[in-house]
Formats: sequence, C-alpha cells, structure tokens
Amino acid sequence: MSTSLTPPRPAWRTGLLAAALLCALVLVLHGSALQAGWRWDDGTHLFNVTQYTPWSVFLDPEVTRAVSGNQLAPWNLFIYQLNTSLFGLRPQLFYLHHLLSLAAAALALYLLLRQWLSPWRALLPATLLLLGAPAFHMAQQLMVGHYIDGLTFACLALWAYVRAVRLGQWRWALLAAVFYLLSTLCKEVYVPWIALTLFVPLPGGSPPEWLARWRYALPSVAVALGYAVVRIQVFEGAGGYHSSALTGWHDLPGVLTTVARMLTEGLLGAGAPGLVATALCLVCAVASLAAQPAQLRMRAALGMAAAATVVVFPLLFVARPGFEWMLHARILWVPWMSLCVLWCLPWPRRLARWHVAALLVFSAAAAHQAWVQRQHDRPIEAMFDAHYGFVLQPPAGQALLPAEFNSPGYLTAVTMGAHVARQRLAPATAHPAPALVRQEPADAAERTRILVWQERCRCLMPLGDLPPAQQQAALQSQLDNQAFAIPLRRPLPYIANEQGGAIDTITVVGQQVHLTGWTPTIGPGRKLFITGFDEVPLVEIASVQRPDVASQMQRPDMLGAGFEATLSFSSAQAAQTASTELCAVAPGHLPGQQHQFLLLPIAGSKQCQGVLMPAATRHR
Repeated sequence: MSTSLTPPRPAWRTGLLAAALLCALVLVLHGSALQAGWRWDDGTHLFNVTQYTPWSVFLDPEVTRAVSGNQLAPWNLFIYQLNTSLFGLRPQLFYLHHLLSLAAAALALYLLLRQWLSPWRALLPATLLLLGAPAFHMAQQLMVGHYIDGLTFACLALWAYVRAVRLGQWRWALLAAVFYLLSTLCKEVYVPWIALTLFVPLPGGSPPEWLARWRYALPSVAVALGYAVVRIQVFEGAGGYHSSALTGWHDLPGVLTTVARMLTEGLLGAGAPGLVATALCLVCAVASLAAQPAQLRMRAALGMAAAATVVVFPLLFVARPGFEWMLHARILWVPWMSLCVLWCLPWPRRLARWHVAALLVFSAAAAHQAWVQRQHDRPIEAMFDAHYGFVLQPPAGQALLPAEFNSPGYLTAVTMGAHVARQRLAPATAHPAPALVRQEPADAAERTRILVWQERCRCLMPLGDLPPAQQQAALQSQLDNQAFAIPLRRPLPYIANEQGGAIDTITVVGQQVHLTGWTPTIGPGRKLFITGFDEVPLVEIASVQRPDVASQMQRPDMLGAGFEATLSFSSAQAAQTASTELCAVAPGHLPGQQHQFLLLPIAGSKQCQGVLMPAATRHR
C-alpha cells in the first residue's frame, strides 16, 4: 500500500497538549462538581449495584431491561458498579471520574476531526463542546455518565472506521465495530451513528471506491442489525419511556416543530438572540457546502443529511407536549456536538472574516444559554444535596418532610435507596435511619423539629419557621391521599420492587371501575399509581379504616391504610378492558420499604407479576 494513503496523525506533542488543554478547561468550567453529593437517580443506581452483578447487567435480558428503564443502556449501571468497586461511596471520586470522562469525550471528538482538520481547527469543536448548556447540565449529574461515554465510543468508532478504509486493514474495521457496540450499550441515541459510517465524506487521500467503504463498514452494520434484534427481543419493540407523540405521518409537522424549538431554545436560547444564532447555523451549513469543490458537494450534502438523521431521529420519540427539556438537557448532547462540528467546517476564503464574526455571535448565544441552564439547575442540585445529606447523615431529634419533585415519592425513594445501599456495602458500620414525616405534627414544638426544603434559601429549614399557609401547603403535599392514572407503553416496564398491600376487589359499573384494597402506608399520605391502560381516566380515591390490617401488621398508625378508588373511563368497553389489565403500585412507608415502590397484588390474579423487578443476582 502506498505511503500516501497513510492518514495524517497528530504529533504526540500536539495530542498531549490538546488533552491537557481540554482537561484544564473541564476543571475550570465544571470543577464545582467535585463538591457535589449524590443527586437525582444516584440512590436507585447505588441500590441496584447491591442487587445485580456486572455480568447479569449485560447478559441477563431481564436484568438488562430492569436497569435500563426501557431504554437499552446497561452501561449506566456498570459505571456505578465500577466506581463503587474503586471508590466505595465517596461521591467526589465518582465526580472526578465523571469529569475525566467529559474530557475524554472532547478529546475523542478532537482525534476524530484530526482525520480531516488541522490541530487547532479540530480543537475548536472539542472546546465548544465543553462550553454548551448540555455540558454544564451533564457535568453535575452522575446518572448521565453513559451519555458522555457513549460519545467517546461513537467518535472512536468512526475514527477507527476511517483508518480501516484509508489503510485497507480489517483490524481497524473490527475495532470500529467494538467501539460502536459499546456506544449502543451506553445509550440508544448512538445507534443512528451507523449512518455516519456509511455516508460521511472521507478525508482526502482515501480510496474513492464506494465498495471499499461499504466493505469495511460491514462489521459495524452487523452490530447495528444485531442490536435491533436484541432490542426487540428484550423490550418487545422499539418503545421508550413514554408513548411517542409521533403516531403517524400526520403528526410529523407538529413533532418537527417541537424538535426545532427544543434545539433552538435549549442550545442557543429563546428570543431574538437564539433565532439569530440558529439562522447563522443554517448560513454556516450553506457556506461550508459552497466552500467544497463542485464534484464533492453531493458527498458533503449526504454527510450533512446523515448528521441531521443522527441529531433529529432520536428526538422524534421524546418530543411531546409538556416535555420539560431543561430538566433533561442531556438529550441535546449529540445535537450540540453536531453544531460544534458544523462551525469548524471551512467557508469560502472571501467570507473568512464573516465566518469569525458569525462564530462569535453563535458562541455568545450558546454561552448565555449555558448560563441560563445553570440558573435553572442550581436550585434543583441544592435540593438533592440537602435531601441526600439529611438521609445519609440524619440530625438527631429531627425529621424530614421530603419535597415533592419529578413524581410523588421520587425524592424519598432515591434518597432512601442510597441509605439502603450504604447499609449493604458497609454492614459493619452503624447507619442511623432518618426520620421521615408520615403524620400531622401534634403541636408547635414538633413542627420545629421537622425540616422542609425552601427554595429561597436553598436549604432545609424548620417547618415552624414558615408562615402558617406555607406550613399547611408543605404538609399537604406529603400527607394528602392521592391516586394517579399513568399511561405506560406495553409491555409494562419494571415499576415495583416487591409486593405489598392488596387490591381486594375490582368491580365494573358502566364506564367506571371501582377498586377496594389497602396499601402498606403510614398515616394519610398515600400515593397510589394505577397503570396498564392507554386512556387516562379520571381517578377519585378515599381512605377507609382497616382495623384488620392494623392488627395484622401490629401498627395502629396503619388504621387508615384501606382505600376505595374509582376510575371513570370514556366508555363501558374501555372500563371493562382496563379492569382486566390494570396494575397499581404505591411507595413504601414501612421500615425497609421506604426506598421501594410496591405492587398491590390482585386477589385471585397474577396479571401484574411482570412489573416486579427481577431477583437479585448479587448475593450478599
């Protein structure tokens, strides 16, 4: 093979300098994460670390489905398993690994682009990657590490594929397939990257034959096909967390409009600055095509179309009315990366100054949106830090009234998951159980011992220090008796850890379904979730005294554990169908169950057994 086909490699000094600069930039921009504690789903993941072995996470379909949340992402829990084995339960070291992964993703993007660009031009998108709103959002969340690692693997896969084509060596094609496989195990957003393998323009000096590039793409294509088979087998379809708003071609204009708004406002901001920066991105795409020789423009256009597929296709299944994208800015990670790459593409020489000016406007808009994202995220991060801090180091004589966030019972479940995980991982050490409020406080003195989250100070403060109306609102959020109808895609995901309580009767009267039963809850604060149907019915619930339950459980505070619920559907047929398919879960209140969601078994039926998490594969 002629030496002219050898791809240009960055000098090791240049590569080391780029790595050092990117690591330094990560520490400067995102180093505050090293002071963070556990947040978001960390407690649930730590609990699952004590439940499942790494082998079962990847090789046992039931466990894979359970820990992936109906999105094939076993790498997520594997990161926690790896970190726990290396660092124990020290979150600062978890975050150090997390930030190094962020720097590695930027470096992998740099190495990929070095196949086409000079060192400093390739460093530009890698730097921009760390300056965007998704990077600031994700740097503070351990639970999104698989998104970051997935980008690293995806870039390395494309880098190895380009080397395979240019050098004509199958070993690089096989390495590309391995990296691509790892990226798909991180997150499904990287599955469409196979389109880049097939259509991205190759660097100058590569073999011109399309047959060569398709031949060396075969290992990665085989991985994509195998992934599709496994995905369908494990999840019985291509569904996601929720039913998609895209039910047919007639929905496409509305969904694409939502995606466009999400991309514009999420990455570049709302209002005129965001619109101007978005328009400049379109100008940048046109200018970069104009800079290509006429015979290469079609290939460049195909590469851009493939990139657009990579960006837009995964978003089609999450864009829906009411989706709070600022809470989930991680889904904009790959789109942001693609915009960063767009701005490193050359413009015609006569427009070079305009290119620089447009890049500055784009960077300013992106930096402002990153600042907006941080203002949105900081109070939420402080709330998690305060709740996890209380649960893992409970102050003597005080009780926590958990805030309601994300979904009823969520904060209690994830924080208590971390408490149980610590008990299991360090059984020789005493870990006092935190006190959680389940009953109305008896007097003013008891109110002063209850701590509640206050956003204005971003701290936990005594309930008694709040105005009476705010005290009542805080108590009501936890102690109200509530039922929720939650439509979920079938097959239902794993939504319960164990069984508890019971549904004693299900009766259909016309368009209504009547349920009676009891939940393993203390006091009036029951949160009952009912699912298993497509329609969202109106739900009403009332507490019923159950002295038999209180006697059986030997807990007088469970006297009000009984309930009667009514679900009103649009038709008698819908009610009849729901009565044979519904399932109900409730957050646990009893000691040892406070981190769990419990399935209410239906008398004489096993129709909901499939929602129970699989048995533990790690033996303690």
